Amino acid sequence: MSTADRGAVVEVPTVQASRTIVREFERYLGDPRDAASVIHTDRSVDLDERREFPVDAIAAVNELGLQRWYVPEAHGGELRDLLVPMMMIRSIARRDLTVAVAHGVTFLGAVGAWITGGPIADTMAELVLDGGPVAWGLTERGRGSDLSNTATTATLGDRVVLDGEKWPINNATRGRAMTVLARSSDQPGPRSLSLVLVDKHRVEPSTLAPLPKVATHGTRGADISGLAMRRTVVDAEMLVGAPGHGLETVLKSLQLTRPLTTPLSVGAADHAIEVALEFAASRSATGRFPAGAFAARSTLGTAVADGLLAESVMYAAAREMHHATHEMALVSSLAKFLVPNTVDLLVREVTPFLGERSQLLGIAAAGGFQKLARDNRVIGIFDGNSMVNLNMIVNEFGTIARPDDPVDAALVVESLRHDAEPDGWLDPGRLRLVTRRGSRLLRALPGLVDLLGSRGSAGAARRIASEFERLAVLAGSAPREAMPSARSFELAERVALCFGASCAIAVELAGPDAAGAASEARLHAVLDRISVRLGLLDAASASASASLLGDLALDATRDGRRLSVLEGWDGVR
Repeated sequence: MSTADRGAVVEVPTVQASRTIVREFERYLGDPRDAASVIHTDRSVDLDERREFPVDAIAAVNELGLQRWYVPEAHGGELRDLLVPMMMIRSIARRDLTVAVAHGVTFLGAVGAWITGGPIADTMAELVLDGGPVAWGLTERGRGSDLSNTATTATLGDRVVLDGEKWPINNATRGRAMTVLARSSDQPGPRSLSLVLVDKHRVEPSTLAPLPKVATHGTRGADISGLAMRRTVVDAEMLVGAPGHGLETVLKSLQLTRPLTTPLSVGAADHAIEVALEFAASRSATGRFPAGAFAARSTLGTAVADGLLAESVMYAAAREMHHATHEMALVSSLAKFLVPNTVDLLVREVTPFLGERSQLLGIAAAGGFQKLARDNRVIGIFDGNSMVNLNMIVNEFGTIARPDDPVDAALVVESLRHDAEPDGWLDPGRLRLVTRRGSRLLRALPGLVDLLGSRGSAGAARRIASEFERLAVLAGSAPREAMPSARSFELAERVALCFGASCAIAVELAGPDAAGAASEARLHAVLDRISVRLGLLDAASASASASLLGDLALDATRDGRRLSVLEGWDGVR
């Protein structure tokens, strides 16, 4: 796609035009098996083995202008519907998670400015639109996920003086700028931290020092390093939000960045399933692989069901950021826990299915599998690891247990329709640190089950809804603990699976083929898989729906299609 063609599309400020951009973006990236493509699997694996940053791929993505969809329209960008950049990041992640992680982190580093607004938002927009990578400097060596224990200091005055180190940080060295969380007051409490934008082009270079790159197990080529600041002087106008509001801004930012990480895992799931299906199809064609065997089809179907669940949660979370912004404190943690966790299970299912091919390099189609398997493990620790997100769910037990706020399930489904258009970039003023009524998707579960009517999947849905009713009672009586117990974490994990069921049902009911056999087969297999994970159904009883889904996925592969709950959303088959 030429620059002139891209410009012609960008000038049309409609959601449909944005969907066209997603389709063109996918085509621009090309076939990862083609050496001439933007992201070629063998090239990605080679760079990963040498721990080299994917410079050329990042430059190509910048040339296409993905960064414009990180910036809201009000600040000169194209961001209107959050699903659009999520779908583009998914396309990259399907090919190479390292490239997706390295590019997507700019949204994470910038989003605090969109939340606080003011002149700093325009300054940030200028950086991002220019293609400058923006890192998010939250964590510090030896302090884990405890942001309240931040040691980096920011002395406020006519100018801001920063002292400290941020590590490990994505794009810390290569980034043009970093949004730094620093202690601006010695007083205890949440108002002791502030956010400061450090533009490396606007400070004295001698006061900054890069910290060595970390030798990670996954995304080996990514710039996971650090930055030391030694009395680094920054203009006071580079504060992101009001002094003392840094922690609050970060917590609100996480409500958006956590869902924005889910397409990374969904892209990895796409890749893993594609490898498994192409392997099965090729073996079947030569007669050497019993693709028609029930067990093989069931294994494939189980993996596909996990992928569809992850995709449904990603899509629902993208829509909830617009339609239920005030509930994202819970929704973001449910999605961020469930999606990487589910894709990890998917990869584990597919690995023995592929056998030795899952670990080898230079093998057609399967060569990048071992890389994606390692890379996806990294996604689970971004923006709060699984335990952090489960803890956030535990903190919402009181609101989850409230039975007195019924939801119109039909309205929830309507908001998830493929042709439903968000009004525009969300209102950050609606973000809340704690929800008042939990998640409407969870509360809608009984109503969503009713909407299924006599569909065969309704039985599995009722089973899960009954379990959620039991879990809500347990959540209401759970002790309030400073350090949640293993029992509370298990309860939170089960609630997340019920949330996944709500997402799957609502997304299928909202789809263009909701009344079709394919939709029913997808949903039945996904709900059976969730039931197995909840211990409500044994794996043998779920194998029939999984086997049928495996057949559908193989048929789609032979037709050059990808089985998806979003098929047709962007015109990509």
